[in-house]
Amino acid sequence: MFQEKHSKLLSAIISIGLLSFLGIVVETALNITFPQLTKYFSIPINQVQWLTTGYMLVSTSLIPLGSFFLKRFRVVTLFRVSCLSFLVGTLIASFSNSFNLVLLGRLCQGIADGIALPLMFAVILHQVPKEKVGTFMGIGSLVIALAPAVGPIYGGIIQDTLNWHFLFIILIPMIIVTWLLGELSIEQSSPIHYVPFDVRGGICLTIFLSTALMFIVNLTANSSSLKFNLILLGTVFFSGLLFLLNEKNKSHKLLELALFKNKRFLQLLSAFFLLQFSSLSMSYLIPNVLQILFDQSPGLVGFLVAPAAVIDAVLSVVAGIIYDKTTPSLPIISGCTIIGLTFLGANLFTPSIGGLVLIYMLFMVGLSFSYSNIMTYSLSKLPAGLVNDGNSIYMTVQAYSGAVGIAISSSVISLLQKQQGSIISGTKLGLSINFLILFFVAVFTISLCLVALRNKVIKGGKE
Repeated sequence: MFQEKHSKLLSAIISIGLLSFLGIVVETALNITFPQLTKYFSIPINQVQWLTTGYMLVSTSLIPLGSFFLKRFRVVTLFRVSCLSFLVGTLIASFSNSFNLVLLGRLCQGIADGIALPLMFAVILHQVPKEKVGTFMGIGSLVIALAPAVGPIYGGIIQDTLNWHFLFIILIPMIIVTWLLGELSIEQSSPIHYVPFDVRGGICLTIFLSTALMFIVNLTANSSSLKFNLILLGTVFFSGLLFLLNEKNKSHKLLELALFKNKRFLQLLSAFFLLQFSSLSMSYLIPNVLQILFDQSPGLVGFLVAPAAVIDAVLSVVAGIIYDKTTPSLPIISGCTIIGLTFLGANLFTPSIGGLVLIYMLFMVGLSFSYSNIMTYSLSKLPAGLVNDGNSIYMTVQAYSGAVGIAISSSVISLLQKQQGSIISGTKLGLSINFLILFFVAVFTISLCLVALRNKVIKGGKE
């Protein structure tokens, strides 16, 4: 009976995680097909990029509401809404020849990801026995970590053999199978109750998150005027301030912002932010540098970076087992140290194809040992009533730190390409500066983890 319950729980986690997996696969595959889509729709690249930007805006606006959703609705209900929105969005994008309809489909898929991503980790944190949480968090991370390896290869194959519609069409039977698996395995472990939705707070939070993401994306694309970016920045500031003032005296908060007064939580959240920042920086740098400096084709680059993603996925489970069997400090500090040494080495050697692939693989080894375990440990030290809020905050930070990572790394490359007057020399110098930035980020991350893991826990979840 225990084995049957264990299997059902694993199936539930995988079914929810597969929705996020498919969302990331489509997102990374679409990046490969952007040139094809610009010709098909006869629109500029910055307009096509809204297929990714719009998806991110919707998902990141919904992720912070995960805590409210879990209090108000059953897990299986949220799963059904996520599956339905993903299926509807995929069907719209599969059979549409209008860019606006394809964008609508992507927005529906964004709804699915915004619900499913925090839901998977919430199920793990609430239904998995404490002595197995690290292992299951590793399994959840594996499902998501494989997607960046599959996406570029999947997109390249579709582009070479079929048309872009099949990026979506092939997903339809996968979504149906995922839905059936979830229906047969998802169980409710905690009671739900009516919680009023804070409309004013929800509007302020949505405006804050969406304009903040648009501001970050605009810095990357460098496609908007200074005036527009300043308007966005002002909107971010005032909407954030209004949200804070609105939440101050609420009995039913959308997010428990008092968590940010918890020093341990804040230190580990910052380390998590910096690791995801580094991860997305590397996911931008390595493929682009391989293409620009070494003239590798997009298809070949997809295969060159795939081993790193596979390493991350597989070792995430191993790291979770080590977390459960030993002490959290061992995988977390070991992983951060490997990342620091990797970037130290990256700054000492001349870039080459084999060298960049090796650096990426070593980075992923360190990331797999530290990344999900930091979140596991941080949330395990919170009072039970704050775990969902902490999970929502972590998932939100994950999305924004990645956007910041890409914005900074791409901006450095773009700036130096213009300064040098040469794409090749500018990219080479930009890579060196990015590696230097990432080394200092790694050192700071290790420091944060050492301090956080040393602190003692005081009752009530405060340091």
